[in-house]
Amino acid sequence: MEGLGNSMFKKFVREIAALAWTLGGTGLVLITLSGQTRQWGIYISIASLVLHMVGVLSTKSEDS
Repeated sequence: MEGLGNSMFKKFVREIAALAWTLGGTGLVLITLSGQTRQWGIYISIASLVLHMVGVLSTKSEDS
């Protein structure tokens, strides 16, 4: 069971690294927004990241 947790963590880290430019761009756009638009942008960004990571972690990897 320890290998499964380690594998999921590695998958998570690999995916965050792959999304680095996307996350950086999202952050750059969010700092230029204000008020309610910024709030919605933050909510949508977090929801998108969570849904993406759930999808990544729920699919079987070729190297597992």
